[in-house]
Amino acid sequence: MFKKILCPVDFSDTSMDAANNAIKFASEIKAEITFIHVIDVQTLQNIADLSGGGINDLDLLVAEEKPVLSKLKDEAEKKGIKVNTVLTHGEPVNIVLNEIKEGGFDLIVMGTHGKKGLTRLVLGSMAESIVRQSNIPVLLYHCTGQKC
Repeated sequence: MFKKILCPVDFSDTSMDAANNAIKFASEIKAEITFIHVIDVQTLQNIADLSGGGINDLDLLVAEEKPVLSKLKDEAEKKGIKVNTVLTHGEPVNIVLNEIKEGGFDLIVMGTHGKKGLTRLVLGSMAESIVRQSNIPVLLYHCTGQKC
């Protein structure tokens, strides 16, 4: 039923927990998995503007985040899973939704932080946007550990 899984990751504890569960699931059902990380340049620039700093070096961010994707890839390959990684930048929800269309995925596995109130209003909810706009099933992992 599910042959291609897309797993968006932001490297938070919740996201990494979802990624590890996606690896286990993909191993059990013999599915291919793609991990995608989207650098949200607009949000980073907004933070830099507020703090008086600047975000000039996208290459530096890519260099810092590439090893985390490589580690996920290695973990999946150890389980015999065919795995791909995508590291890009832009508006995360739009990039993920486009990847769904272009990549022929059957399932999305991702974490959700479960933010409420003002925090959710300010930060938005990527998971909620994906669930509402996706034309394929979305499996959400909610953060339940002490690091949440």
